[in-house]
Amino acid sequence: MNSRKHLSLLVVALMAAVVGAGTALYLRPTATSLDLVRDRDGPAIQGLLWPNPKQVAPFELTDHHGQAFDLDRLKGRWSFMFFGYTHCPDICPMTMDTLKRVADKLEERQTGADTQVVFVSVDPARDSPEHLKNYVEYFNPDFVGATGATEELMSMTRQLGIIYDLHEADQDGNYLVDHSAAVLLTDPQGRLVGVFSAPHRAEDMTARFEAMRGFLDEQS
Repeated sequence: MNSRKHLSLLVVALMAAVVGAGTALYLRPTATSLDLVRDRDGPAIQGLLWPNPKQVAPFELTDHHGQAFDLDRLKGRWSFMFFGYTHCPDICPMTMDTLKRVADKLEERQTGADTQVVFVSVDPARDSPEHLKNYVEYFNPDFVGATGATEELMSMTRQLGIIYDLHEADQDGNYLVDHSAAVLLTDPQGRLVGVFSAPHRAEDMTARFEAMRGFLDEQS
């Protein structure tokens, strides 16, 4: 086998390992760069979207209590947002557990009173408000679960650079969903100001969030 053919097969195998069997896609939002912020624009905090944070456009979802979840629910708080689905076998429970530990750390440091964690399901057919409630409250009773009609989800995820794809259902009606693994951060103005790319570590996310928050508070 020549080296070029061997390399091509290796690339195909690696791609299959990443996106196959419902594994989350380790993709970054395409709307803006996630490179380190340069000193002339601000501190070098990985994932900080500055100096041009994206204003989140209006959206309409439903939370795990059956109440409206829209842009106003993001304003006035710092929000960690993760997009997945409750039947996810791996990256979703792992990420939600990490976010639980982040929330615990912020509570210990008394810096989390105005923060929230929002889990947005991209699988509305299976994730009813009741199902979402059981799921998010397993990790933390203060976490928010939300979902909505396919059109609303597509509109929201596209503006934020989140990608997902539902597989075809098997004969029992079961299916997997490929989805981006990034956790997004919005500020109290409803702007997308940060992105935490996988793999996620609670101590690292907490430190980066507090650094982002400190810098952005100084700019307001």
